Amino acid sequence: MNRDDGIFSALRHGFFWLVFGNAVGLLLALWLVFPGIGDAMSPLTYGRWVPVHLNVQLYGWTSLPLITWLFSVYRTSSISSGLRAIHAVWAWSFALLTGSLSWLSGVSSGKIFLDWHGVALWVFIAAQVVLWIVLFRAWRANRSQWSRMASGSRLIVLLGLLMVPVSLAVTTSPETYPPIDHTTGGPTGASLLGSTLIVVAMMLLLPRGMNLIGNGRPERKYWLLWAAEFVTFIVLEVRGGTHHQWEQILGLALLLPWMVLIPRLWQQYAWPQSALLWRRALWIWWSVLLVLGWVEFLPGILDHMKFTNALVAHSHLAMAGFTSAFVILLAVVLLGEKASADLRRGVWWWHSAVAGYVIAMMLCGWFEGSDYSWMQSAAPWRTALYAFRLACGVILFVVSLRWYQSLLKNHSL
Repeated sequence: MNRDDGIFSALRHGFFWLVFGNAVGLLLALWLVFPGIGDAMSPLTYGRWVPVHLNVQLYGWTSLPLITWLFSVYRTSSISSGLRAIHAVWAWSFALLTGSLSWLSGVSSGKIFLDWHGVALWVFIAAQVVLWIVLFRAWRANRSQWSRMASGSRLIVLLGLLMVPVSLAVTTSPETYPPIDHTTGGPTGASLLGSTLIVVAMMLLLPRGMNLIGNGRPERKYWLLWAAEFVTFIVLEVRGGTHHQWEQILGLALLLPWMVLIPRLWQQYAWPQSALLWRRALWIWWSVLLVLGWVEFLPGILDHMKFTNALVAHSHLAMAGFTSAFVILLAVVLLGEKASADLRRGVWWWHSAVAGYVIAMMLCGWFEGSDYSWMQSAAPWRTALYAFRLACGVILFVVSLRWYQSLLKNHSL
């Protein structure tokens, strides 16, 4: 790929933010083992570094590879002048840099994963507008080459993307409250169902979106099931409820069949052989995420583990496990066999470190919920689990750095 290729540029930036986010995460893990670091870091406190770590992983490492998917679907390489894909990528990374400086200076909305506030918020909205213009220009340039249905569906997606900057401005406001169970402060089953169904839709769309050849079997039944579950989400959200009510528990359980249905659908397509490793990894993390997420929602378990390191464990299971497998699968399909060989280096170290991290923090969360005396003393079990997490963090950082270096070395810039 050449220097101006938007797809490679977005992947390169995405892997950079993975390395940077892992470096910040490693600093935070080190900080918890050696609290004296705080004196040396002042005024850049622990609380200022946390949103940097969280947001560059979500909006950098996770989002930029998904943007490559949009570039591929809309064929942005056809744009020869004016705003192009590579400009959208740099605008996105500039917004992340602006956000990082904002959070380190103490400016934040105070909402996890929605910390955008002030100047950083408007810079990020501007980056989203640039991306939308690039995608629209590509759609206009290529629409005559697509069927009426393909062109229309792409236009519908573009119209939906127009709502993203508006939604960001609304949801980042401190006056907008997330859907929670007001009796416990925990999540509702409906909110978890709705957010995960968005991920399910992306997984249903992925094979066709990557132009993989299918066997012609109808996919309507999968989408009918998805639509039925989305209607269920709306009903449950309107009704409200807690994790002690059977309809919320059963509603969240509707996600469990997808750990079988998604692999069954994907088997209908001709995937490149190089993608097999990451498809299997994605299925394993996806299955664990669905089962564990449902179990953690059950009465007694959620009450025991909420507001503890169990939440840290679950978020890393979702981000470092499932989401990383998803976006690397995208990278492998888009860049081909050479990228697959690059990203196989250290893969088992990566998955082992993620598993170790999740198990350590899940245990830590369970112990924290069992006895609150640890808040008044340095409990040995907590110090040991934090040290183990630090070791896992070192592995994740090293592997991500090797991936980034290999990507730069073995592909033309």
